[in-house]
Amino acid sequence: MTKEELRGLTKEEISRRIREGVKAIIEQVLEEEMTEHLAAGYRERTPTRRGERNGHYTRNLITPVGKVEQLRVPRDREGTFLTEVFERYKRMTGEVEEAVLEMYLQGVSTRKIAAITEGLSRIRISKDAVSRIAQRLEEELSAWRERPLGLLYPYLYLDASYFKVNWGGRVVDLALLVAVGVNEEGYREVLAVEPAGGERKEAWRNLLKGLIERGLRGVRLVISGHAAGVRSRPPFHPPGGDGRAYRGAVATVRGAL
Repeated sequence: MTKEELRGLTKEEISRRIREGVKAIIEQVLEEEMTEHLAAGYRERTPTRRGERNGHYTRNLITPVGKVEQLRVPRDREGTFLTEVFERYKRMTGEVEEAVLEMYLQGVSTRKIAAITEGLSRIRISKDAVSRIAQRLEEELSAWRERPLGLLYPYLYLDASYFKVNWGGRVVDLALLVAVGVNEEGYREVLAVEPAGGERKEAWRNLLKGLIERGLRGVRLVISGHAAGVRSRPPFHPPGGDGRAYRGAVATVRGAL
């Protein structure tokens, strides 16, 4: 696998995670707007209730990081619910995606979510609603970052790379540490993506520790590319592997793949 292929695989995985985050935020904002429209939450009975929910319909949404599919939009029984979310989203030109990426790399922030929802919705999203959106986004991101690794990964690629991402005219530079595994079935999979902080050795140590805690095993060869700090640390011995030393060039294993 060349460095360009690794970067392409990583960029697509990051884009997929961002699409899921955008979907989670917009769906929750729509639910909050429906609650405001009906003056009642889901299955809530109040004296001021103005109608009934009537399920959802789905639609796609084109974003700077690809198409979000099967986005759920709530409906009311009377057909009077209207939203400006999608028109407002188009005018934000990459702001939502950039905020989701920041939260993916640095942790979910209610302050960032409040700023996003203020731009997306014509109504004021309450603090409780912002907390609900933050919880869902945290669950979406954590499900991927903490997912168990159930297969064997004979080959593990580690790379420290800079990515340039263009979202709606904004060019963003990303410095990331990336782990890509080739599993026992021969498929490539992005296992971890972390921000490249100032102390690279400690960052790599934490990334590898996290992989092992998630169940990484069966590693026979680790290819470190030019990942500064990887080769200077102690040998990496994941469970089920043979502990073979790091290799500095991708070319050393092209024949093995």
